[in-house]
Amino acid sequence: MKIAEVVATFPPYHGGMGYVCFHNARELALRGHDVTVFTIDHRRLSYKNDPESFRVVRLKTPLIYGDGGMVPQLYSKLINFDIIHLHYPFFGGAEYVYLASLFRRQKYFLTYHMDVYGNTPFKKLIIGAYEPLLMKKIIRRAVLIGSPGIKYLKKSKVGSFIPWDKVVAFPHAGVDIKKFCPRQKDKSLVQKHKLQGKIIVLFVGNLQPFKGLHILIDAISRIKDESIALLVVGGGYREKTYKRQVKEARLEARVIFAGQKSPDQDLPLYYNLGDFLVLPSTHSESFGLVVLEAMASGKPAIVSSLPGPSQLIENGTDGLIARVSDVNDLKNKIEHLAQERTVREMMGLAARKKVIVKYTWEKIGEQLANIMAIS
Repeated sequence: MKIAEVVATFPPYHGGMGYVCFHNARELALRGHDVTVFTIDHRRLSYKNDPESFRVVRLKTPLIYGDGGMVPQLYSKLINFDIIHLHYPFFGGAEYVYLASLFRRQKYFLTYHMDVYGNTPFKKLIIGAYEPLLMKKIIRRAVLIGSPGIKYLKKSKVGSFIPWDKVVAFPHAGVDIKKFCPRQKDKSLVQKHKLQGKIIVLFVGNLQPFKGLHILIDAISRIKDESIALLVVGGGYREKTYKRQVKEARLEARVIFAGQKSPDQDLPLYYNLGDFLVLPSTHSESFGLVVLEAMASGKPAIVSSLPGPSQLIENGTDGLIARVSDVNDLKNKIEHLAQERTVREMMGLAARKKVIVKYTWEKIGEQLANIMAIS
């Protein structure tokens, strides 16, 4: 089959949606399909290491806003593809997939990754106008709809109007279990970040407000044990705000910002540097790729009780589930894992085993290929 993967962001741009698309495209290509990825040219990035197993077409536009951007040329470039896989949301791109279906009868399979909320009055106004006018039409016209979980989808923005007979629930994201695997802590990284003798709480992700890093920093500030440190891996968005929060709380010695790390090189080592992961998302988190990467690395995770990330954790077996935005609950669970080394090591073993059974990219790729065949 000739398959188009359409996504707003793509490696080396950091973000879960792009990495899911990358692995989806690679797995489909490994199964003999002719795959092309269409994404935005974010200009400031270097694209020297694009993969050879499938094509990547980066669409230039002066109209980039956030992760999205207007790419009307996408409409003509989608001609002659058997099926389109739309990773949604993609503001400025998804509309042309919809038009290709409307006027050329091209079929598209839509993976709904997450809800989007405006964090400014202007963004809220735009999103509020967009959703009833276009989002509903784009979602309803898909031949099939992929979801990381039925519970998440029912509570999402699309839950009230989604055509449930089109929904295919499968874990759209997986892990390279050879790359993300248990290792000893890298001594040079421990020294670099001055983490000797520390219990390291790990946060990984873009520093967007909904990821809940402000809640995690608040929880750390309430923990008296100074041997418990927070290592933040990620950047962009509200980074300056979070650094200011750390400074105001006088936590500079216990909260370390390591910056963004390459998934192909540094990131696996940083998962092994941590003792456990915390993802305290407040909304919009439909899955949690970083949770799977930590689990594959033999680390338990504390996640918020949102339907998306909480579906990955069996509470008390391979991680813990904290109440959304409850700082004290999060604090207590961090202290519990920090103090109980045997418990977190047993949880880490269970977490790794779960990923091997359910969440390898090979298993995800096989399921996706079957979905494409029936779309």
